Amino acid sequence: MTVDRRAFLAWLGSGVLGAAASTFSADDAEAAGNVTVLTHVTLIDGTDAPPTHDATIVLAGDRIAAVGRGVAAPAVAGVRVVDLRGKFVIPGLWDAHAHYSTLKRTFPPLHLVNGVTSIRDMDGRPETHDVARAIARGELAGPRMVIASEILDGGNSFVDVHRRVGTLAEVRDAVRDAVAVHADLVKVYSFMSPDIHAAIAAETRRHGLPYGGHVPIQLPVPEVLARGQHSVEHMYAFHASTSERRDEFYARLAGLPADTGSWPGALAELDRAAVATHSKAMTQDLAGRFAACSAWHVPTLAVLSRTSSPPRELPRDPVLQGLADRYLPRSVRQEWLDLASAWPEWPPERIAREAAYFEAVLQLVGELAADGTPMAAGTDSGYLYTFPGFAAHDELELLVRAGLSPQRALQAATRDAARCARRPRSGTVAAGQDADLVVLDADPLVTITNSRRIHAVVSRGTYLGPPERQRLFADIERAAHEDVTPGTGTPGP
Repeated sequence: MTVDRRAFLAWLGSGVLGAAASTFSADDAEAAGNVTVLTHVTLIDGTDAPPTHDATIVLAGDRIAAVGRGVAAPAVAGVRVVDLRGKFVIPGLWDAHAHYSTLKRTFPPLHLVNGVTSIRDMDGRPETHDVARAIARGELAGPRMVIASEILDGGNSFVDVHRRVGTLAEVRDAVRDAVAVHADLVKVYSFMSPDIHAAIAAETRRHGLPYGGHVPIQLPVPEVLARGQHSVEHMYAFHASTSERRDEFYARLAGLPADTGSWPGALAELDRAAVATHSKAMTQDLAGRFAACSAWHVPTLAVLSRTSSPPRELPRDPVLQGLADRYLPRSVRQEWLDLASAWPEWPPERIAREAAYFEAVLQLVGELAADGTPMAAGTDSGYLYTFPGFAAHDELELLVRAGLSPQRALQAATRDAARCARRPRSGTVAAGQDADLVVLDADPLVTITNSRRIHAVVSRGTYLGPPERQRLFADIERAAHEDVTPGTGTPGP
């Protein structure tokens, strides 16, 4: 049914929602192809405000037209009204570090059906941009996408990344190509020299393009921040950078041989040794540097929880393998199984050591957050039993386990992730914002696990209630068993 736009605008302008509708105009209403009104919700809007009870949210097209409290639904032809009393609404979730959107029939819709309405794909390819455009046109189910460049690493990198840059000319060419394909940021990896990292910093600054990703192994985290890196992903080198012996550790890293294949093991040993000399004062200093540089930390605890477990045990976990069997293409299932099986069995002392290290990482993330580090929730979904969509809820739970409040964890996955991605119209629920929401059956501020109790998802203003979500899950499962695309070819997290 066509919306009676004149009657809808008259209702919207009648003052029933007060100033909450002031940013929505007649032109906006004309552009809106559908209008949905959600009533009687408890709204957790992604800001520091307390929950709003008995709220009304008006969606027009792909934007939020208005938000108000205790407002009756409009009696306007063509407007869909959904009574959600007893439900809780949060902003659509972000995954600020995702991969493999090119598996278009499974990975993007898995994000969406789990309430992840926006992602940063940190491994951009031409096909990634094709998928994003198809989603925007409504041809595919999936989240809004911010897309990084192809992965850049040093000229002697031992991993199979997209592009090695070992000279200043190669850096200039790579950044120019990123600009040409409209990448939202340049992605850097682990095995580049300090000089090449500095060149990328200078060249991206010249083009007005942010860069983010890994900390090059031979650089302290504070130095990376000083050079202007917009986001620092994962937890590599964070204990070395917050140790009382930081200078000693980095002197050893700077002296590593040219064979980069030995670097990850050396860093892992140093970072685990650094736990014993962890300094809260150094942590406070690092948090202050993040804040002063307006830089973001994306800790990706979800993937670290996998790599801190005995790899051979992952496919033996019935929950993980059950998700893989239902929702992953055969090629990805086999790739993950091969990757897990390639590891030797861990002895008990290795299991205990990695579990203790993971607990130390959680403590460090909690301290960094408490000391004011800007933090965005990302998962590294696509790597080793870290599932698109599902992993976002793992990340929320791990952030709370690290010491963040449920509200702060939700903000990391909504408002703050949107800020990290430079998408100011996303991440909060207010008039004029993107119409991306998650409707929950229970309060996530009481226990963060309630983020999994999804009743409905709103994406670009389209309401996906229980029947639509079930159909989408069924479509994903069917596609997973039909898909014979090659494996992801992942170089690691």
